Amino acid sequence: MLPADGEKGPLKRDRRSGPRGRRPRRAEKAVKLCARAWDVVRRLYPDLFNHELFNPWRGVALSRRTKLVKSAATRQEVYIFAEPAIAAGHPEVGAAAVICFEWLQRPENVLAGYIRWTDYRGRDAPSAIRITHHKTGAVVLHPLEDADGTHFYADAEAVLREGTAAAPSPSSCTMLAPRPRKSAALYSASGMAKLVQRLRQVAKLSQTLTSDACHHGGITEFEKAKLTDDQGRALSAHTSKAYESYAERTMMRALAATRKRHAHRLATASANVTGTEFRNG
Repeated sequence: MLPADGEKGPLKRDRRSGPRGRRPRRAEKAVKLCARAWDVVRRLYPDLFNHELFNPWRGVALSRRTKLVKSAATRQEVYIFAEPAIAAGHPEVGAAAVICFEWLQRPENVLAGYIRWTDYRGRDAPSAIRITHHKTGAVVLHPLEDADGTHFYADAEAVLREGTAAAPSPSSCTMLAPRPRKSAALYSASGMAKLVQRLRQVAKLSQTLTSDACHHGGITEFEKAKLTDDQGRALSAHTSKAYESYAERTMMRALAATRKRHAHRLATASANVTGTEFRNG
């Protein structure tokens, strides 16, 4: 039976994706690809195009969507989460959260086993941990202690030491140890997500706490520490454009900017008064 005018018919089902609804991202991607293809082909074969006509794909209106704000885990939440993970016999899960938060490693790189025990206080850098960002190819050495003996990450290193028990050979194993007593395979993304979900329920934490939230929380902590953009990029290995997306538009940031702007206005006004008096004199 066909639906009446103005009514929606039954949704077609797809074995892979379930009920089909609106897919604006796929449509927008197709429009952008067509617009790009038109420009390239027109540049290569100008004789085949009417120069009085513009690119029709550039005139297609795209819907604007508000981007969701990423969840950012706090330092307290990360270490509260690590405690039940260690108690439940999954110290590597607590270590993954700490690595993402403290040393800003991307969750997918931790799960892929890119960070190894040899990166932690290795021969080349006995007082640092080496973090390789495979997305950008950047390598960052995070100092673990100061010359005066101050340990910057004492709590994080304690969590890592708990993870050593799950690694049969710390010198050759990845930092995120394979699943203990099961196989040599690392955790899958879905498997880790389910485990994090179960452990955060034990810790009575918000469902917004994920490995990605730990990574994002570590970068947003720069704001509270009042690090400059250059200092933040030195630790996170982000480009300036990517780093700006992590900056929280908080009242603290707005207040600091307003203070600087107000001080600049006062300094400019004072300079103008002095210059006027000098010219009048």
